[in-house]
Amino acid sequence: MSITPKYGRRTPKRAPAIRFSRIFTGQIPTHPVSIDHLGATGWEMLGNDRAGDCVAVTWANVRRLVTSVAGVEGYPSQDEVWAVYRTQNPDFDPNGDESSNGPGSSADGGMDIQTLLEYLVKHGGPDGTKAVAFAKVDPANTEEVKAAVAIFGYVWTGITVQDANMTQFNAGKPWDYVARSADDGGHSVITGGYGTPGNGALGGDERFITWATETSFTDRFWSRKVEEAWVVIWPEHLQHPAFLQGVDLAALAADYQAITGKPFPAVAPPQPAPVPTPPPAPTSAPDSRLVQALDLMQAWAHDNHVSGA
Repeated sequence: MSITPKYGRRTPKRAPAIRFSRIFTGQIPTHPVSIDHLGATGWEMLGNDRAGDCVAVTWANVRRLVTSVAGVEGYPSQDEVWAVYRTQNPDFDPNGDESSNGPGSSADGGMDIQTLLEYLVKHGGPDGTKAVAFAKVDPANTEEVKAAVAIFGYVWTGITVQDANMTQFNAGKPWDYVARSADDGGHSVITGGYGTPGNGALGGDERFITWATETSFTDRFWSRKVEEAWVVIWPEHLQHPAFLQGVDLAALAADYQAITGKPFPAVAPPQPAPVPTPPPAPTSAPDSRLVQALDLMQAWAHDNHVSGA
């Protein structure tokens, strides 16, 4: 499959952010050696073959994944993706052209991932859902990345695409690092799998969605061309057992307030009240007939000089 790709991830601003390592309990939910949360079909392009809206598309793909895990899938529409894109490109018109304010024009300026995450916490997305918080994952720490995927189902990933990667993508091969290949642009994707390589495009080590297709990175690409990685906490997570096991909500609340100066906007799900220890059962009075029989036996033993020794 050959497509004309668009990128659109701006250079990260690297503002202060909660670190996943600070809120991770160290408890990773039981999971197989290989995970792939992206196996669903029907991923959509959502305009990323026309405009540099890859960050907004990643938002839509994340919302699809999180809502499907929660039980009722909600995949944001193209209009909602354009609405997210306009939060950083207010003059953009998808119906315009390169000479005005449409795709390929100066109004088509891409997006910064962290700026969007801040917006989603403050205002929410056009689907009506506010993010609770977000945290930075260290892409160089493979165990941290795997823990994040196991707990959240994904990591929101910012990468630098090489010219060679487009050749690999169009040939149905994993994205691998090529030393002499030029960088082509910044891109945003959802990574939601890792482990034993599969076949064809899934023959790499980390699985992701881009341009409506599931494919994979090799570890060599990941270690050199992944520039940023994030997890977003949504209301759906606050009821999910894997999240509650893997995230220290008290540490999350403290770090949130330290960075934003505001109290954490969510309340941890209430723990069940402890069951009180029941009082000991009352000791029943001895049966009067047994007492009488015991008295008679003791009297008989005394009269017949019988000892218990």
